[in-house]
Amino acid sequence: MGTCGSKPSKNKNNKTNIKKNNKNNKDTKRLSSNLSKNGGSTSSSLQQFDNGINGGDAKKFHDEHKNNLNQVALNWKPNTIGIWKRSHEKLAIHTDIPRLGHKIEIIDKMDRLQNISFSNVTSISLNNNIIPPNNNTDIKSKDDGGNDNDNNKENEEQQQEQLEQQEKQSIEVTPKSEQLIEHNSKYTSLTTLTSHGTFSTAQVLKKEEVVYQVLTNLAHLLDGEEKEKRIKSTFSNYIKGSGDMSQQLLALLGQEVGENSRLMQLLKVCHQKIILPSYYFIKANLFEELPFRDKRGSWRMRITFETDGSVIASHSKRQQSTAGAENDPEFEFEWCLSIIFDKDMVISGLKVEVTDLIISKNISDDKKQEIQRAFQVLQQATNNTNSNNNSEPIPLNKVD
Repeated sequence: MGTCGSKPSKNKNNKTNIKKNNKNNKDTKRLSSNLSKNGGSTSSSLQQFDNGINGGDAKKFHDEHKNNLNQVALNWKPNTIGIWKRSHEKLAIHTDIPRLGHKIEIIDKMDRLQNISFSNVTSISLNNNIIPPNNNTDIKSKDDGGNDNDNNKENEEQQQEQLEQQEKQSIEVTPKSEQLIEHNSKYTSLTTLTSHGTFSTAQVLKKEEVVYQVLTNLAHLLDGEEKEKRIKSTFSNYIKGSGDMSQQLLALLGQEVGENSRLMQLLKVCHQKIILPSYYFIKANLFEELPFRDKRGSWRMRITFETDGSVIASHSKRQQSTAGAENDPEFEFEWCLSIIFDKDMVISGLKVEVTDLIISKNISDDKKQEIQRAFQVLQQATNNTNSNNNSEPIPLNKVD
């Protein structure tokens, strides 16, 4: 499978490219009519619509809906460009960066700044492995025999010894600066329930701090120190730490970043709506044969500043089969959309690819072969579309 974030291949004769007549056949492949324009399911809404109209009108509605999604999928490149060309206030930058900014990774291959990965910054855990003692143990020991009392006492002593050892290790490996980090206004405590049923508490960056780091570092790399200083000096005038941060950020983007800045050209692809056309392309070439759903929380973004001055913004997302158990789906795959900017921060290329595929070991050989064949067809379709550089917007295929 491919590597997310790499530049599109210039090899027009890739042996995996399908012939033109096969391409036309694949291009007319239909999208399932249970896909909505926001990437979710519309089966219930379509059913409600059908209940109020006769069979002929319902079929016409379904055909029109399917054709509309087909057009979005067939013209995913023009539609992606079309979304990017909209003004920033019509995009979800101001809502998605506060909500998902911690999933953005920034890599500068020219070493002007250290690489930024918020997952590393926020992984400061406090006594994750310490489980609170169970008070029911005392009640049980009173009702049981003497041997059980002795065993429980011995177990309690062992547990206490383990807790003391864990606490000691935690203190030994945690630098003093990190022990005091809870007093830093940039951080807040986050407690989550792990898959093992225990609670994990960590110190994580506040949303406003994530937004601050994303904006200031990207401004430095794209528009220089003056733009960086301007955002730093005015940031607190807009982002208050309370109230509606999305509207505060929207005002900052308009007043301090500016619609025509190089930074804004990149920010206009830093939201999830930009992936919808390519998402429909993936579904058009796979979904009806192998239905799948989003894997919650799997979206990631990587921004790479190349040594030749180009910038690659890559979105990746994982999908799971709707068949099989939740923890063991028949298949799971990751796909990636790469948006390549030239030195002038104009989109010069788009690339979509499947970067990972996992097939369950607990299904029949026939089903495994069916899944493999379906993904081979998808691979051919992605190779073919990546070799086609036509990306001019088509007004009819607007994605709202």
